[in-house]
Amino acid sequence: MDTFYTFDIHEAFMSRALELARQGQGKVSPNPMVGCILVKDGEIIGEGYHEAYGGPHAEVMAYKNAIKEPVDATVYVTMEPCSIFSKTPPCTKFLIENSAAEVYVAMLDPNPEVNGNGVAELIHA
Repeated sequence: MDTFYTFDIHEAFMSRALELARQGQGKVSPNPMVGCILVKDGEIIGEGYHEAYGGPHAEVMAYKNAIKEPVDATVYVTMEPCSIFSKTPPCTKFLIENSAAEVYVAMLDPNPEVNGNGVAELIHA
């Protein structure tokens, strides 16, 4: 059976991702603070945030910290997943390779190299 969510549950999941993002305050500059959760069958199964400049991004940390098999999980991330290789590989490729069912983003990446491209890559995967 498919799981159905109301807007309120989406808001609650994204609020949790925002709480996680704040844990990166003072640790990731000049990068933005980003949080991510994985949800499967209505339950949060993984959480992560960008912990240190140059370190793994929030999406990778959420999968690493997953307490259940994350294949086909729904992803809530506070900023559009990156689609370029910089200090870390692109998160869009990571999410596609790890079979994310759906990805919800709170905002597009303001970096002109990414802005909208990450979402487009996920839509066309």
